[in-house]
Amino acid sequence: MNKIAINTLGDELEKSADYCRSKGLGIEYTDFAFPWILNGDIGDRINRHSETIAGISPLISHGPFFDLVTTSPDSAITTVARQRHDMALTATAKIGASFYIAHTNFNPLIRDPSYRKKWKARMLDFWLPLADDAGKANIVICLENVWEPVPDIQAELIASGNHPHLQASFDNGHVLVFSDVPSSDWIKTLGSMITHCHFHDNNGELDQHKPIGEGIENWDALTSAIKEHSPQAILVMESDSLYNNKLSIGRLKEFWDIKKGIR
Repeated sequence: MNKIAINTLGDELEKSADYCRSKGLGIEYTDFAFPWILNGDIGDRINRHSETIAGISPLISHGPFFDLVTTSPDSAITTVARQRHDMALTATAKIGASFYIAHTNFNPLIRDPSYRKKWKARMLDFWLPLADDAGKANIVICLENVWEPVPDIQAELIASGNHPHLQASFDNGHVLVFSDVPSSDWIKTLGSMITHCHFHDNNGELDQHKPIGEGIENWDALTSAIKEHSPQAILVMESDSLYNNKLSIGRLKEFWDIKKGIR
């Protein structure tokens, strides 16, 4: 049975936490994704999150992603990426979150025939040791599609990793902008590999993070595919405010009998 959560950022943390407790929802916090936060003393922010969201389940942390090329052949670049993820994963463990979201950053503009194979090998070299460490803290790392044009790239990565603490995160908004393959077909391909989803909507050209139903997504097909192929996935409403996430939850219920499929 799919569990439901909302994302939150910055000043809305407390209000979002109150709402999640009142509705029995999970929460995904995003503060530690941003370099201007990681560049400072994050101790107070860890304490704030620990106190504010204690007891909410599931707890999800979105990791950093700005300019982090985890598959670079330049070891100095991957060292910086590892430092960022180490910092955010440490915060994740201290706060008590069980899931950590990280971007895949596959680059479809690179046309070298060997790129996809090298990308997968370097992704596994980078993430498998972190997945081992995450497992010790009962954290599952979920790798989120961003620019991939087809779902097979992400599916092959997760299948090759074959690690219980390295799973897939599916973002339908990224699919709308960067892929010609419908979201429902992505779900069919990834299936049981999906541990976590971001749900939002857009116009197919910009990653706008609109509420469900305010873009071009086929929500009937998407929710049907989730029910059939990924009933274990956590569904996170990922709009730009608590207000819009509430709209998304209400509209999700219109596409899905909440008593039979989600909680």
